[in-house]
Amino acid sequence: MKRREDRGSACLWGLALAGAILAASCGTSRGSIGDPGFPDAVGEVAPDVPADPGTETGPGDAADALPSDTPAVDARPFDALGCPQVAGTAMTLHEKAAKYDLQSRTWHLPAGQDLFYGAMLKDDLKTWDQIEMSDNVGLWTGAYAASQAYRWAATRDPEALENVRQVIRGEHDMMRITGVPGLFTRVYINPALPGFPTAQWLGGAYPDCDLAVHHCKKYVEVTEGDYKGLWFKTDASKDEYSGHVLSMATAWELVDDPEVRGRVRDIVTQVGDHLIQNGLRITDIDGKVTTYGHLNALGFDDFPGFNAILALSWMRLAATVGGGKYKDFYDNCLLQKAGPNPCIAGEEADPQPYTSYLDNVGLNVGCGTNWNNHGMAQMAMWSLLRFEDDPSTAALYRKALREQLWDASDPLPMRAQQNTMWTFFYLANRDPADPWPADEASKAICVMKQYPESTHHHATDTLHTYAEACKDRSGDPMTDVVIPIDQTGMDNFLWFRNPYDMEQEPEDPKTVESTEGYLLAYWVGRYFGFITPDM
Repeated sequence: MKRREDRGSACLWGLALAGAILAASCGTSRGSIGDPGFPDAVGEVAPDVPADPGTETGPGDAADALPSDTPAVDARPFDALGCPQVAGTAMTLHEKAAKYDLQSRTWHLPAGQDLFYGAMLKDDLKTWDQIEMSDNVGLWTGAYAASQAYRWAATRDPEALENVRQVIRGEHDMMRITGVPGLFTRVYINPALPGFPTAQWLGGAYPDCDLAVHHCKKYVEVTEGDYKGLWFKTDASKDEYSGHVLSMATAWELVDDPEVRGRVRDIVTQVGDHLIQNGLRITDIDGKVTTYGHLNALGFDDFPGFNAILALSWMRLAATVGGGKYKDFYDNCLLQKAGPNPCIAGEEADPQPYTSYLDNVGLNVGCGTNWNNHGMAQMAMWSLLRFEDDPSTAALYRKALREQLWDASDPLPMRAQQNTMWTFFYLANRDPADPWPADEASKAICVMKQYPESTHHHATDTLHTYAEACKDRSGDPMTDVVIPIDQTGMDNFLWFRNPYDMEQEPEDPKTVESTEGYLLAYWVGRYFGFITPDM
């Protein structure tokens, strides 16, 4: 696994945990940095709900959206899927979900803050020691928030709602701490907390970065105001925003809670303002575009269709939540509904509707494909189709979902990758006129049955058990068959993995990755009926 630049740095701190393992609790706050200056959402949030995203049908032929005020347990618009040919782990799908839901609150939401981390354990392999640092804490936190929103919608478990409140509070802090409206940090750190890096470590982590000289990634200390004493990391990327947007979209659709909706409204509209004001570019505290911050289709940092999907998705959400100027920007800038509109810097000479770029997403370059882009595009298309209410526009998005994201003209299309998360997303959002992918749907359940019962780093060696077929975009070896999920190296959110990636890694039971991957797939499956409580 090659995603996390900061992997391994947790061991450099030499910190000792001053407390015992966090006790799992239900309906109680885990502690946070607080909500400085943020008004009580109760009474200030209009009791509206998002526009009906429409219905989709599968074998169950039922409505696909559970209104946020409906007390029902499972939406179940589809018939349950099955995989009788695979025995799976000793634990059932439900038992693994229960274990990971408990593990999340025990190890991955350290007391005193509201973000979601991997964990380093003490030698007894039961007691939490310290966080595992990652460049993508925002992405994992957003995915976990989405999992708990689906858990709440499927079960009305009050613990799930408290989890949503907590981590969306953390996401809100991730934006507010930067001091730039609509700009997220990669992570914020309170060095006074046990098991977190010290101020000395944070200050020396990027010795060659001087924001006064050039844009770069570093930890910045907040020296005044509500967040004084905390540190945050610059150079947020599209990866982080993809997780946050999935979180916000899912909470807006499913969670009928005034506090949650108040925070979502504030986050989403500020992100919308940031993108409009900066020409679809994520712009950092130094006024420079972040390294992976271009959403403008012709930004030349990525495929035009890939950037277009993200821009369309994020602004569609802003239009749904905020209406007004966000809806106008979505309709008349991104979709050019009122005619040619030179509204985006760098694209004035020949303004095009962003839907015109959707045939060039870039997920069809074989071994050279960026698998992170698979994940970001899937997240963006998910919420885009959940909220798009214009049938002709939704048809364009479903066409792109089918031809670019799911079944691209490529030797390694997503439909062949046995990725449960993106398969569930396709099943729920696909054009109902398209054939039902029965084999792929069944394999999605097989993968869940094979998903490991522990997220610690288990010994992995696929370098010597599979034949190399090609090199990936970084020059590392890939095979041409899907490596089963129980043979792949453990990491956060395994649905972002390249399933052809060949790797070798020793057993490390003290390093435990966070649980949002399994939990999001499981609770999406429960909500839509792909998975039943007895599975």
